[in-house]
Amino acid sequence: MTPAYRPLFPDPLDQGDPFLIELPPDVGAAHRFYVYTTGAEPDGRRAFPAYASDDLVAWHPLGSVLTTIRTSWHWAPCVRHVPGLPRPFVMLYSYAFGSGLEGHIGHTLRRADAERPEGPFEDTGHALTPDLDFAIDPDVYRHPDGSLRCAFAMDFVADPPYGTGIVEVGITDDLTAFTTEPRLLARPGHDWHLYEPERLMPWKVIPGIDPTVDLVRWSTVEGPVGGLVSPAGRPVYLYSGGNFNAYYAVGVLIEDEAGALHDISADPADAVIAPDPVTGLLGPGHCSYLRLAAPVDALGLAAGDELIMVHARFGSLEAPRQMTLARLTWSPAGHPRALPV
Repeated sequence: MTPAYRPLFPDPLDQGDPFLIELPPDVGAAHRFYVYTTGAEPDGRRAFPAYASDDLVAWHPLGSVLTTIRTSWHWAPCVRHVPGLPRPFVMLYSYAFGSGLEGHIGHTLRRADAERPEGPFEDTGHALTPDLDFAIDPDVYRHPDGSLRCAFAMDFVADPPYGTGIVEVGITDDLTAFTTEPRLLARPGHDWHLYEPERLMPWKVIPGIDPTVDLVRWSTVEGPVGGLVSPAGRPVYLYSGGNFNAYYAVGVLIEDEAGALHDISADPADAVIAPDPVTGLLGPGHCSYLRLAAPVDALGLAAGDELIMVHARFGSLEAPRQMTLARLTWSPAGHPRALPV
């Protein structure tokens, strides 16, 4: 019988934007796997609920791990272990001007660090996107050429289609600064990327639009994931598109030999993972990627197996987002597909 997607740690609390890491034994961490989530709106002191596991089956809640420096929306943590730093666990994340409508204003990518994967993470004062009015969803990875890069989402309003897209930059080894100008990875372009057909955005400056009265057709491509390589050796990027409160799925970009990116998921049927109302899987997206360094016997996984951790709503779009795990496989054409673990 084919396994079904299921919440890994069922919880009435939100587990959005789950970021999964695996730590080697020589790090001396208490657990092998950690997941960091957006969770609910912070209470003004802590953000980002985290969970730990040794086998990807039994999970232990760690509480919220970032000490917040302002009362506002905090989104999408990305955590990497950077050996050699005094505080070697580094988190990139975004926070906004405030919450509610102000939760959409001024999202800036920032850096925090900690001595241990459990935290507490403390903001280090580094703002990586000071000149952008909206930047979210960082992901740090090694490109196949060996360079360290960071992808993130930002807004595009100079011309239609208005919406959020994804870009890529180089980043320093200590994750304190970007080293290149953004390279465009993708802007929304498919029908399923639609976030809202008529969106009132009074906080947004859009040329030629009166934000207090004009409705905007807004689309979204966000949650970029880099560092994947196809069986043919081509760089691959994943992204999430649509509306995380409605139709949401994970699409695919594949880079050709000339360096051009091609979106192979124009049809939602070609997405890595998409909603399946028959089984109650709704709004799957915002994944993180992991290639296992060692086997996971409890799930029959081998070293080198590729996983994505996504959030999804189970049974209802009003349900909280819950983290769930998938194994990444590759079609004969070299396209990634997800299967429940």
